[in-house]
Amino acid sequence: MHTTYFLLSLVLSAPLLSLERASLNEETLSMIPLTGKAWAETQLSKYPEIAWLADSDVKKTEEGQATLQGAYSEQIFGKKYIEFDRTLMTLHCLNLILEGDEASYQAFTASQPPQLKLSRESFKTLHLWGQTLLKSKWGDLSERDVLKTLQTALVLGDMGKSGKARALFKTYPAKAPDHDDFYGEAIDVLNRHPHLCPSFANLSPAGKKLLTSIANLAHYGHITHLEGDTGMFEKLKESGLASTDPIALSFDLFVHTCDVAGALGHVNNQSSLVYNEQTHMAMQAMAEAVRTLSDPRKTELDAYNAYLNTRASWLGLNSKDPLDRVLTRVGAMLRLFTPEEGAILKKALQTLDSSAQKQITTELDTQKENRLARTPTYMPAVLVNLANNTKLGNTKEERIAKAVTLGLPFLAKTLKLHRQALLKKEADATIPLNFNPIAGVAKESPEKLLKDATIDKEGSVEILPAKAQ
Repeated sequence: MHTTYFLLSLVLSAPLLSLERASLNEETLSMIPLTGKAWAETQLSKYPEIAWLADSDVKKTEEGQATLQGAYSEQIFGKKYIEFDRTLMTLHCLNLILEGDEASYQAFTASQPPQLKLSRESFKTLHLWGQTLLKSKWGDLSERDVLKTLQTALVLGDMGKSGKARALFKTYPAKAPDHDDFYGEAIDVLNRHPHLCPSFANLSPAGKKLLTSIANLAHYGHITHLEGDTGMFEKLKESGLASTDPIALSFDLFVHTCDVAGALGHVNNQSSLVYNEQTHMAMQAMAEAVRTLSDPRKTELDAYNAYLNTRASWLGLNSKDPLDRVLTRVGAMLRLFTPEEGAILKKALQTLDSSAQKQITTELDTQKENRLARTPTYMPAVLVNLANNTKLGNTKEERIAKAVTLGLPFLAKTLKLHRQALLKKEADATIPLNFNPIAGVAKESPEKLLKDATIDKEGSVEILPAKAQ
């Protein structure tokens, strides 16, 4: 753990009373719990931008099945809106982490399988981290203002998925196809036109400055799942944030942690299905790799390899071998952690012919240079949905193998197609490939991944129509 962050963590040890509770008088407190429909409606009132995600014109992430009956969106609007439910769950997870007591731990982990359940020690680490940030006095922010800034970051982070938000910001302009890029553009616009987002407008000047300083500097999810190459660290390195403002970096990483914890809020709105002990291990290792850049002498490649080496060691793979490096990336995308799982990946890859293996290595082994200007998005969702698709096998081992043998050749062919388009200047290098539509195909019709792909002008990957095959 980075020294500055570790020392900050030591200054706090007492449990923190929920600031949500502290802000309410006793009469109101008896009426509004910290979960349930009344709580959800309170959040919607405080942060009206959440409603932007309660719309049919929202680009939802095609990972995981929305199975929860009585989701908050259904209770409030009579219809399920996945991204709306996810955002509310991130706020709920933030509350539980900041509360930090035994009841909060039990609620946070209630639906996690025993063998993967987040440990009390790891939950305490998250709690102390949150307390440290609340008391950090960054820019002389009060604890309440830090909390409000954390909540606002979670509320606004996915607004680029909303058609309503895009329409509102279009004339300013903020119009990047990628939702993270859009968020970065929107924060820049909000510094000039804060009235567009009441939640941003209500922040203190220091809160606005904090959100602006970290907006779209790094996509930590991409790093955690090894979705890209050294370019994932480029903006963060150029900003110097890791060495000049470790508290702001810690704030950014903590926001991402809460975002991950609530990622399956459309499936379960009470307990975090995602943030288990293995996820905690991965995200702590990712954060440690990011903090490598606190040493100005360290490069993006140093940070990348610090994390790659850790993931390879968990899987029993050799990070010096090109094929094993590819499988380490695949293992990270599939959320795999054991040597046994690494062996399944290796065995599956070896069933492909040598030409397929060569193309996969060419396209997915990234070392020494930034191969693509932008990190492709949603490749992990493609592989995860294949590995979870019961059409592809009765056992976990069979489905993981299919994720390799069906998913990797398709991803490699599409990456090659994109690279060729870039060389011919037929594609915009600033727009990342978007595999989200293919993640949907992997859920519903995985056999279609045997077909070729096409890429539209906004980087969205689709299956080439049959008549064009």
